[in-house]
Amino acid sequence: MAKPYGLWKREKIYYYRLGSGTWKSTSCTAKGEAIEFVLERIEEVKKEAGRAAEAAKLISLRDYLEPFYRWERCPHIGRLLTEKKQISEQHAKHQRALIDKHIFKDRIANQYVQELSRGDILDFRQRLLSKLSDHQANRIIGVLKTCIKEGIYREELQRDPTLGIGNIRCTSKERGIFAVEELQALFPKKGIGPWEDLQSFTCFFVAATTGMRRGEILALRWKDVGFEENIYHVLQAWKDDKTTGLPKWEKVRENLTLPTIMTEKLKELRSVSLHILPDALVFHNEDGSRKSFKWWQEQFRAAMKKAKIDAKARRLVPHCFRHSLNTILRDKGVPAEKIRATMGWSDEKTQDIYTHFGSEHLRGQADIVDGIFSP
Repeated sequence: MAKPYGLWKREKIYYYRLGSGTWKSTSCTAKGEAIEFVLERIEEVKKEAGRAAEAAKLISLRDYLEPFYRWERCPHIGRLLTEKKQISEQHAKHQRALIDKHIFKDRIANQYVQELSRGDILDFRQRLLSKLSDHQANRIIGVLKTCIKEGIYREELQRDPTLGIGNIRCTSKERGIFAVEELQALFPKKGIGPWEDLQSFTCFFVAATTGMRRGEILALRWKDVGFEENIYHVLQAWKDDKTTGLPKWEKVRENLTLPTIMTEKLKELRSVSLHILPDALVFHNEDGSRKSFKWWQEQFRAAMKKAKIDAKARRLVPHCFRHSLNTILRDKGVPAEKIRATMGWSDEKTQDIYTHFGSEHLRGQADIVDGIFSP
């Protein structure tokens, strides 16, 4: 049986560590004394854990969840940031709102966190389902799971009452897609169609011709566009109104072929743009600051209304440009793997880590897009 500690002699002093922790000095020069010191320390750790467990029994779920998803105080966020993992302030605010609005307003918040049972969690979920959708209930239980699992990881909690509780299977309605004729009407060869101005037109034209996501488009800089080579790079994305990070799934995409018609529109926009230095944002306000997510939504709604497209009834949102392009390319026979390489789709079900397409393999997609908008 493996020892619960490690012992290491450096020069004259013995050092120890518990589990996979850091090495610490025993200040002992004799091995027997060092072992005795470590065994005493193990007993102290056990007692401390016991005291923490007893104290936790007296902590309500409300008190335990109080610091979670508060940006400066949350132990979960602090650990993720230390480990260089991505989490945005906007996501934290959304998760915090679920705690305040749903968990804290239910009687489960007053129960002792260490005494929660799986039945308590299931009963809570049932109460949620009596007034919310399956999807919303899954999100709220998901927040609770994350907080409790963080407590288990930090050894503040001894057991996980959410273990084995899966998501409710949801049957969500599919988003709509734009027909080719609608795309041609929304983005005519001449003029700006139903869009407010050239910047708005070009911004959403990028979405329709490349499938880039909102955060990626609004984070695009002039240095990310190679006008001579007809290429573009997706290097970062806005996570919220203040924070940028890597694109979703950390899928940086470089040297992607830009449709010729899109290159021409970007050149036209640059010729009238107030900020054209390499680091300047392609889509910006008069002072060079970024366009907000609110601007993005308002521009889309106004254009759909002007184009007389019932976006609400057809479940059309800006992200549908991405799905529409995917559908069109698949219909034209472009392999799914190549589309994923261009758009940065990557999850455990679809990504193929052994498939690596270079820009020469993806160039055909740009030709198809040019064909759509240059009939």
